[in-house]
Amino acid sequence: MRADPIHPFHTYLWKVASRCNINCTYCYVYNRGDQRWKEQPHYMSREVALISAKRILEHSRRHAKKDFAIVFHGGEPLMAGARRLSEYADIIGNVFSEEDMRLTLGIQSNGLLFDRGIGDLLLRRGMTIGVSIDGPPEVNDRNRVDKLGRATSGELERRLRLLTSKEYRRAFTGFLCVIDPNTEPERTVDYLLSFDPPSIDFLFPLDNHDRLPPGKRAGSSVAPYGEWLVRAFDRWLASGRSTEVRIFHSLIGLIAGAPSTVETLGVDPVDLIVIETNGDIEAVDSLKAVFNGATHLGYNVVRNQFDEVATNVGVRSRQMGVNSLSEQCKACNIVEICGGGYLPHRYSKERLFDNPSVYCADLKLLIEHIANVISMNVGRSKCA
Repeated sequence: MRADPIHPFHTYLWKVASRCNINCTYCYVYNRGDQRWKEQPHYMSREVALISAKRILEHSRRHAKKDFAIVFHGGEPLMAGARRLSEYADIIGNVFSEEDMRLTLGIQSNGLLFDRGIGDLLLRRGMTIGVSIDGPPEVNDRNRVDKLGRATSGELERRLRLLTSKEYRRAFTGFLCVIDPNTEPERTVDYLLSFDPPSIDFLFPLDNHDRLPPGKRAGSSVAPYGEWLVRAFDRWLASGRSTEVRIFHSLIGLIAGAPSTVETLGVDPVDLIVIETNGDIEAVDSLKAVFNGATHLGYNVVRNQFDEVATNVGVRSRQMGVNSLSEQCKACNIVEICGGGYLPHRYSKERLFDNPSVYCADLKLLIEHIANVISMNVGRSKCA
């Protein structure tokens, strides 16, 4: 029997730093199920970076893939410093210098170490940076605190003023924001939009059926996150701003029959893979929130090609669409839109990932609301 063709990777998360300069209470790396970060080198070596880049080139050539993305991640990647980050970028640039490929090179950061040295590097190398922030100070400082439990918003606002200045704004891609259902979504939306970000992505906390998210109750259909997102959607829509909110844009597209633009929604194959500081190739790192070793695949860039990784059953399972979902999800009329929810949100010790998302009711509420808004607007345009 012929094996299924390999679905090549597109996005490579390089864990260039395995430690962080703050201690977010909900962090899936340091404060959830997996503690293997303690065994990792603090920074990715030049040797691992070079081998990783060559492996990506090898994989891309083999599958005639002309575009891909490398994202420097952590921990906190800016802890590596401008010099080391520049070395990584140089290595990547040298490996791909003769190739007709489109490479997107970016950083996902907490923003607290952004300075002119980092900004100049981004502009020089054509790199971009996204920043994690949960909203205005009274929201952000609930969970995003330093190692002594102190607020970080004051310093972050200072760094954001520099990043969003005329000098560096073109390197800024936008915000990641973890939802706190006990806050005012309108206030959060207004605050984030005040920085005029190109994009915002609202994220559900990385909890599951065994560790319920704040505000959720076992066996209950309450949907505090869905209610929060509905209000956030209405506020964003009423603002008339051009800022893309990825979860909203993706759902609008999925409702209209387009492919998903985010990993967490829809049933399109997942084409993201992680490279740790020691060169280990692992599954999407958010699975670290589930249990110790959940991301472990047993591969390393020194020993293994990405084609080997792409045939792993754990990787394949995220490329099987509806067939990989629970029976309850398969029978649902919006499964092609929600995709069963994000994989870490489906976990329980009893049934592993054979569950709907713990945010099932929230997703349903949001999807139905957006579908109704689209339907109303289409109806108005036909009557005009």
